[in-house]
Amino acid sequence: MSKTKLKRIYYGTMGLGGGWDEPKITKKSIEQAEKALQTALSIGITKFDLADIYQNGKSEEVFGAFLKNNSNIRKEIIIQTKVGIILKNVDGVARYDFSEKHIIDSVKASLKRLNTDYIDTLLLHRPDPLMNIKDLKNAFQYLLDHKIVKKIGVSNMNQYQIEYIKKSTNTEISINQLEISLKKLDWLDSTIGINNHEGFKSSFTPGLLEYMMTNNIEIQAWSPMAGGLYTGKNFEILDKEESIESISKTKKYIYKLAQEKNTTPDSIVLSFILKHPSNINPVIGTSNPERIKLVKDCETIELTRKEWYKLYTLSRNKPLP
Repeated sequence: MSKTKLKRIYYGTMGLGGGWDEPKITKKSIEQAEKALQTALSIGITKFDLADIYQNGKSEEVFGAFLKNNSNIRKEIIIQTKVGIILKNVDGVARYDFSEKHIIDSVKASLKRLNTDYIDTLLLHRPDPLMNIKDLKNAFQYLLDHKIVKKIGVSNMNQYQIEYIKKSTNTEISINQLEISLKKLDWLDSTIGINNHEGFKSSFTPGLLEYMMTNNIEIQAWSPMAGGLYTGKNFEILDKEESIESISKTKKYIYKLAQEKNTTPDSIVLSFILKHPSNINPVIGTSNPERIKLVKDCETIELTRKEWYKLYTLSRNKPLP
């Protein structure tokens, strides 16, 4: 394990486990996870993001195999997992489930797969329209009282949902994980969208970032690298509204900054998110050890205000309002 810690970076494990279609973990998938997780530790990452559904549970399984062989690191790392989604392949109906039984059973199953007796942080994966607040309160109380879970958080929720859960269950909500990147700019567009049309185009509820900052809720960014779109990925899969020209210009500028600052494009992309005053913590997700290493400088790079805004406006592909 590295003596220097990357304090704000999480390593996301969605890519570990061998493949969504493989029924069981294999020796190859365990070896792949070993290399990726050791690499993450070697550059100072000590926070790990999982979910009970990733690779149909196999991501947690390979992480658990790694932890079994490296049990001495358990107290030095943070394990975060998520519950609340049932995939279509389970019984034919994809759905969300915040029922007391499902949450508790899911956590206990995760503990078994992870080879640990506690989870540092549990996130509710996506909002459940059928959420029964009494069920949720009972589940939280059981998990916290039995010290199975240390902290509770959420994912993909706005401030009204968080506040309702927080007050109704009398439970502190410590984290909200959201899609944030140079490609997914709603987090910024919602801020500048007051008194102009930009706010109506954002999927972020206005005031969400400010609410989380005010209430000391940790903001995590999932898919912060936008799938490698600006750091080497070809443009083979793009949404219709996305401009290849805009992505190319942004990518060119990222590579220019990387050269000037003697670092990697990957670290530049993350430094853009890290500069925001809300202290966003990115969750990187590559399973490639060489690409994991490319983010090692991200917390030490300082973008100027001018550089930051140029990245923002280039990726927006239009001027600020």
